[in-house]
Amino acid sequence: MKFTKINFEYTDAQEERVHAPELIDSAYVDINNITKEIFKPNKYLVYGPKGSGKSALASKLKSMSEREWDFFCDIDDLEEFEFNLLRKTGGVTSEKIGGSVTVWKLLLYIRVFSLYKQDQLLTDSGSTATALFDDLKTYGFMASKSIIQVVQETSRKGLYSKFSNSIASIQGKIERNRESKVKDPAELVETIELALSELPNFPSKHYLVLDGLDYLLRNGKTNASYLADLVAAVRQVNNKFSELGNSSKVIVLFRDEVLELVPDPNLTKRKNDNGISLDWYDKEGKPFESYLLKVIENRAHLAGYSKSIRELWKEWFPAELARKDSVTFILDSTRYLPRDMISMFRCLQSLGKEPPFSEQDIFSAINSYSEWFVSELSDGLVGLVDEEIRSSVEGILSEVGPRFSTKEFKIALDEHDLDDSHAEKVLHALFSTSWIGNVWTKYERPRYAWKHRRKKAVFSPMKTSVVHNGLLKALSLR
Repeated sequence: MKFTKINFEYTDAQEERVHAPELIDSAYVDINNITKEIFKPNKYLVYGPKGSGKSALASKLKSMSEREWDFFCDIDDLEEFEFNLLRKTGGVTSEKIGGSVTVWKLLLYIRVFSLYKQDQLLTDSGSTATALFDDLKTYGFMASKSIIQVVQETSRKGLYSKFSNSIASIQGKIERNRESKVKDPAELVETIELALSELPNFPSKHYLVLDGLDYLLRNGKTNASYLADLVAAVRQVNNKFSELGNSSKVIVLFRDEVLELVPDPNLTKRKNDNGISLDWYDKEGKPFESYLLKVIENRAHLAGYSKSIRELWKEWFPAELARKDSVTFILDSTRYLPRDMISMFRCLQSLGKEPPFSEQDIFSAINSYSEWFVSELSDGLVGLVDEEIRSSVEGILSEVGPRFSTKEFKIALDEHDLDDSHAEKVLHALFSTSWIGNVWTKYERPRYAWKHRRKKAVFSPMKTSVVHNGLLKALSLR
């Protein structure tokens, strides 16, 4: 057994699924029994910070579907989704019948129907829905491999009229040889829902997982309203499936900062009733029993180690680092996320040594990790602040120091010829993405607030800001 043989190569679950599927199959950490929770009909909104394992869950579901005969799952990456095509497909909210909620429902239904083609129990059911299956197949929708392809097809002119005959046959309103023009997505959605009601009872599950919504931030917040409509559409579609006793479901993966941009007055209700939060912070102060260190333990076991992470830690690390427990010191350099821990251990492997590691070894690894960490957090700011501010954040924090006031931050913005009138807004973004926290004194003891430790933590411009430990070396603050 060698430490250097433990697989810490990938921090992207999509890369793992392709290049190291054994990590998904055998080393996946089922935090809070999420692989059971996600099968509850009312749970379809999965959210957490960047690097918390949302895509890993999608990969796990895909892996499970490949082993189970009655479970079908596809993952759609919406990184390149063209939101402008929603207008061409049927209109923007309040502009055309149904608005973009109806358009989203149409896209979701068609995409789920394309999953049905893999299930012979459905395609050979002999129900009146087979007419719609045939039409979807004729016009290429059953072969669609992502919702991106579906929206490109549905945005073409004349799409709805092509389905006139199948609509007529399913609804039974007119004779087959009579033509009925369909001018909007609402009637097609209604027909699809009617077709679903005609399907026989079947035991199989069909899940569509939507990932990659982080990327809408590249264009700022301009598409946030479309996401509100997507959440509404997913809820309506999933409720229809449940109402019909159909085990199909659409699951949406959201980064915390993106979900906060969704202009939905019922968002808190949706998160409480339909959401699953990925929170890895150890609130009980028992790190060796935490899900986070289980990420390291599982990978070690896959490489041939048999001891617990508590025992391995004692063999690998000194008891203390910089007058702290070594486990606390290392965890405090992360956001308590799997991606950060994997990156930290990858930096340890890059030393080319086998444990036990010396204090100097660990500090060398942390220096490399800090460079990665600052880039990772910089990526997290895309769309949340102006690009000129994002590109200047490292320099500004290096100048104001590890602890600073809001006034000092405003002065630094001004010295960089940046608009200081939005200083508090920028600080809020830095707090949300874990660049900074708050520190204050209470009962003669320091108190801290970090977003990665408590999701409901709120930045206070009246309190001192403190830079994250993992950034200090890269910003020349240590």
